Amino acid sequence: IVSTKINAKLSTLISKGLYVTGRQAEYEMGLNSNSVDFSYIIKNYGTVPDSSVTVSATDIEKYYNSHREDYRQGASRDMEYVEFQVLPSEDDVRETEEGITGEIEEFAAAANPVQFINLSADTRHFEFYQTFEDIPEVLADFVAAEDLNTVYGPYVEDDTYKIARVIDIASRPDSVHARHILIAPNQGRSMAQSKEVADSLMRSIEEGASFEAIAFSISDDQGSAQLGGDLGWFEEGMMVTPFNNACFENSKGDLVLAETTYGYHIIEILDQSRKVKKYHIGIIDRAIEPSSDTYQRIYSDASRFAGNNNTYEKFNQAVAEENLNKRIATGVTPEQKDLPGLESPRTLVMSLFEAKPNSIILDRSEQAIFELADKYVVAYCTTIREEGIAPLREVENEIRYILINDKKAEKIIADMKSVTAGLDNINAIASAMNLQVQEATGITFSSFSVPGAGIEPAVIATATNLSEGSVSSPVKGNNGVFILAVNSITTNSQAQNIELLRSRLLSNYQMRASFESIEAVKEMSEIEDKRYKFY
Repeated sequence: IVSTKINAKLSTLISKGLYVTGRQAEYEMGLNSNSVDFSYIIKNYGTVPDSSVTVSATDIEKYYNSHREDYRQGASRDMEYVEFQVLPSEDDVRETEEGITGEIEEFAAAANPVQFINLSADTRHFEFYQTFEDIPEVLADFVAAEDLNTVYGPYVEDDTYKIARVIDIASRPDSVHARHILIAPNQGRSMAQSKEVADSLMRSIEEGASFEAIAFSISDDQGSAQLGGDLGWFEEGMMVTPFNNACFENSKGDLVLAETTYGYHIIEILDQSRKVKKYHIGIIDRAIEPSSDTYQRIYSDASRFAGNNNTYEKFNQAVAEENLNKRIATGVTPEQKDLPGLESPRTLVMSLFEAKPNSIILDRSEQAIFELADKYVVAYCTTIREEGIAPLREVENEIRYILINDKKAEKIIADMKSVTAGLDNINAIASAMNLQVQEATGITFSSFSVPGAGIEPAVIATATNLSEGSVSSPVKGNNGVFILAVNSITTNSQAQNIELLRSRLLSNYQMRASFESIEAVKEMSEIEDKRYKFY
C-alpha cells in the first residue's frame, strides 16, 4: 500500500507540473481552423527504372551514419523449425473402436444409464431432452425407432467413437418462461444455511409475499434481480441441468426449489409453450487419441532427425529430401509467448535466446526435441539481433531503397520543372506530364492521409500552407513526386473554445504523465530486465 501511494504521489506531482500555455492552445487551434480542397498529380517512383539511378556503398554508409538512431532495435531472433505431429495410428483407432464396442452390452443392460455414462464416458452426461429435429442426423433413424433397449454404434464423430442409447421419451414444453430467486452460499452462509433461507422464503411466497420484491432485495443473481427475478423465455439446455429439469418437468404456475452449484433457486414457472415429444439420448464417447507407443515412435522420428541433421546445412537438406514443412518465425522477442502453429512455446523461445546463430536450439537439458502439446519440434536459430543500433549489413537494403527513391525524386523533379515551365494550371501541367488529375477534399494540417495517395505528410503540410488558387512546386512525397493546386480554403465555422481546447490538451498530457514517467525511469535505470530467462 505504501509503495502504491508513493507511486501515485510521484505520478500526480509530475502530471500537475505540466502546463499548456495560451500560445500553444492558439497554435493547436490554428492547425485545424482551415480545411483545403485541392487537386494534385503524382508521378510514382515506380515509373522510373531502378537501373537509371546509382547508389554507392559510400552513399549507404553516409546515410547510415547520419540516421543511426532510426535503426535502434530491441533484441530479437529469427528461427526455422519443423514439427512432428503426434497423430493416432491405425492401431490406436482400432483399439479405441474395440474398447467402446466392448461397452455396448453393459450399456444396454444398465439399470441406471446416466450413472453408467458418467462412470464410463470421456464426457460427463447432461440430462437434457431434445426434439427430433435437434437429433444429429447420424442418429435420426435409430431414434425414430424409439427402441429403449438397443444401443446404436459405434460411430465416429469429431475424431471420437460413440455409442448411443435412447434413455427416455417424454412430452415436454418446447420452451419455458420463468423467474427465480438465487440464495447462494458465501463466507457467512453455508450451503445448508442457504437451503434454510430458501425454504423460509418459499413458505413466505406461498403465503402471499411478493416474489418480485423478494427477488429485487434478496436474490444473489443481480442480473435478474433488477427484473424481479425474470429470466424471460428459454429453450431446453440453456440452463444448468437441475434448474433446466425443474422448469421443464413441472407445470405452469408451479413454485419449485432446485439445487445447483450456484446455490438454491426458488423458481416460479410463469408460462410454458406447447408440449412436444422429446428424447433423452445417452452417449458414451471415447476420443481417438495417440497411445504411449505412438508418442514414443514419433519422438524417435524427431530424435533421429535432430541427431542426423545437427548443422543448418544438413537441416535444410533433410527438409527438402523428406518433403517436410519448414516453418519460419522472424523477429521473435525475449518476452514472446506465442509462435505460429505452436501451443505454449515459451520453453522454446527461452532456449532460442541461449542459442548461437545457425545452430540447433537446445533446452536446458541439452535436448534438441521440444514437446509442445501434441507436437515434437526441432528448431534452428538463424539470425541474432542484439539490443542497440542495428549493424549496417542488416539495414543496408532498407537504406538502398530509400536512397534509390531519393535519386528518383531528383530526376522526376528536374523533369517536372523542365516540362511544366511557364504553366500555372494543374490541368495543363497534367496534360504535359501525361498524368491524371486527382482530388482531395477537407484536408487539414492534422489529416492523416490523402485520398488516393496514402500517408503523405509533406503533401498535407504543403497544401495547408498554400494560398487559394496557387499551384505548388514539385513536392517529394513517400510514394512519388506531387504537384498540387489549392481550389478552395474553408474556415472552420465551429471553432473550438480556446479554453476547452487548452483543458483537453492538459488532460491529455496528464494522462500520459503516469505511463511516460515510468518508462523514463526504466530507460534511465541500470536494471536490465532478464526475466525472460526464467519464465
